[in-house]
Amino acid sequence: MFHHCPIDVLKACTVMGSVFHWVTAVHILTFLQMPHLISGQFKIIPPQNPVIAIIGEGVVLPCQLTTRNNAETITVQWILSRDSEKIDVSTYDGPNKAKSQDERYRGRTQFFQTEFQAGNVSLNLKDVIVSDKGKYTCSVSLGTWYDEVVVELDVTARGGESSIFMEDYADQGIGLTCRSEGWFPEPQVLWLDSKGQNRPEKPTTINTKTGAGIYNIESAINIEPGSDNEVSCKIINNILKTASESRVRISDVFFPTTSPWMAAFLVILFLSIALIAVVGYKLKKNNDTTSRSVTEKKTMEEEKERLLSTLETNKRTDQIAIQDIQENIDRLSGELVPITLDPDCKHPELKLSEDQKRVWQEPASPELDAASGALLVVGKEGFVAGRQYWEVDVGEKVDWELGVLSQSVRDRVKREKAEKLPEEGYWSLKRSQGDLFSSIKNAKIEKRDMQCKVIGVFLDQEEKIISFYDAGHMSLITTIPAELTNKILYYPFFSPRNNTGEQKPLAILPIRAPIPLKPLRKEK
Repeated sequence: MFHHCPIDVLKACTVMGSVFHWVTAVHILTFLQMPHLISGQFKIIPPQNPVIAIIGEGVVLPCQLTTRNNAETITVQWILSRDSEKIDVSTYDGPNKAKSQDERYRGRTQFFQTEFQAGNVSLNLKDVIVSDKGKYTCSVSLGTWYDEVVVELDVTARGGESSIFMEDYADQGIGLTCRSEGWFPEPQVLWLDSKGQNRPEKPTTINTKTGAGIYNIESAINIEPGSDNEVSCKIINNILKTASESRVRISDVFFPTTSPWMAAFLVILFLSIALIAVVGYKLKKNNDTTSRSVTEKKTMEEEKERLLSTLETNKRTDQIAIQDIQENIDRLSGELVPITLDPDCKHPELKLSEDQKRVWQEPASPELDAASGALLVVGKEGFVAGRQYWEVDVGEKVDWELGVLSQSVRDRVKREKAEKLPEEGYWSLKRSQGDLFSSIKNAKIEKRDMQCKVIGVFLDQEEKIISFYDAGHMSLITTIPAELTNKILYYPFFSPRNNTGEQKPLAILPIRAPIPLKPLRKEK
C-alpha cells in the first residue's frame, strides 16, 4: 500500500536538500583556503636604513612582524652572510629546544621573548666588535608560513680626544704632531687655521691599525714663521658625523730667531757711531773756526770722552748678557747625552742593531724566568760627574727594565755574561706584566694615566738621585735616591726581559725634547 506526499511537501524537501549541500560546500572551501588566509596576514617590516653600532657597546638588530602570533610555534633564525660563509648568529625554535649558535657570538646575543606575541623578533647584540660588520638575515617560520629580511649592520668607534705636540724645529719652522687613539673606520684628519680653513702646509698622516681592528692616528705638519699662528687639528668620524678637535696658538718666541740682545746691541752701536760722527764733525768745525774759544774745544773733548765711555760700557753689558744666555743653553744641552750599546757587555741571546741603538732577544728563550736583571746590555758611555739625560722607546712592551749601575757592577756583569744583577750597586725602573716597580725593595708604583711608551732617564750625580720620566707627557714617574760615589763611573743599562715571549726591541732615541703645547680649548 503506497502513501503519496502532497506536491507542496515534496517541493519543500527538495529546496531544503539543495541549501544543505550548498552550505556544506562553502564550509569545505573555507577550510581549504584557511592556510592561505592565515599566511596572508603576516609580513616582516624591512628596515629603511643600515643599523649603526658603536664598538664595545650593544645594538638591537630590528625584525618586526606586522601582526601578533603564537610564540610557542614560531621559529626565528639570524644568519650573518660574509663572502661564502654563513654564520649562525642565534636561533630560537621554542623555549625548551636546544639552540645552535656560532662560538663567536656565544653569550653576546639575546631575544626579546616576552615580545614575540607582539611580533618583535629583534636580536640584541652585545659588546660589538669590528668583525660584526655585515649583512644579517632574519628568517621567521610560523606553521606553513615563511619570510625573511636583510638587516645591514655598520660599526664605528668614536675615537679619543686629539692632542697637539711640538716635536722639533725644521729650518725656521716648527714641527707639530697631532695624536689620537681608538678610531674606526679610518677617520678624516684636517689641519685648520684661525678661520677654520684648511692650512696650506701639506701634512703627513699615519693610521696604525691595532689588533682589535681600530686605528691610532698620528699626523704631522711644519708651521713656517709668518703664517697663521693659530693651529687646529680636527679628526672626523664620517659615519657618526662627529669630530674631535684640539686648537693651539703658537707664540712667536717658539720660532727660531736671532738673539734679541744682539739686535739691541746693533741698535746701540749704530746710534753710538752716529753720535761719534756728529762729535767729530763738531770738533773739525771748531778747529777750522779760529774764533771759537779754547773752553768750547775742551767741552767738546769731554763730551767725546763721555760718549766713548758710554759706548764701551753698553758694549760690555751686551756681551755679558749674550754670554750668559749662551752659557745657559750650553748647560741645558749638556744634560742631553748620546747613548750607544756595548756589544762586548751584553747577554749572548741579545741582538743589537748596526747603529747599536736598539736591542732585542732572538729567539725568545723559554728557559729564562722572570728574575730581576736577566738579559742585560750595558751602554758604552760611563759618567763620573754632572747631570745626564737620555730617552728609551719601550713601545707597547709589558716587560722591560732600565736604569744605572756602577763600574764594579758592570765589570761583574761582564764577567758573568750579563746573567743577573747583584743585590746592590744599581738603580732601575722595571715593568713586569704591565705594572711598574722601583728597584728600591721592588716597590710597586701606583698606576696613573700614562702611556709610558718613551721613558726618560735623568742621572743627577750632584744631587745623588736618578729620576724616570714619561717622556711623551714630560711627567715624573719616580725618583730614586742613589748612594753615588765621587770619581766612580756609572753606566746606563737596558733589559728587554722578554718574559712574555715578546721580541720587540728597546730603542735609544736621538737627542730631542718634545714640548707639549697648552691647548686653548678642545671640542668634540
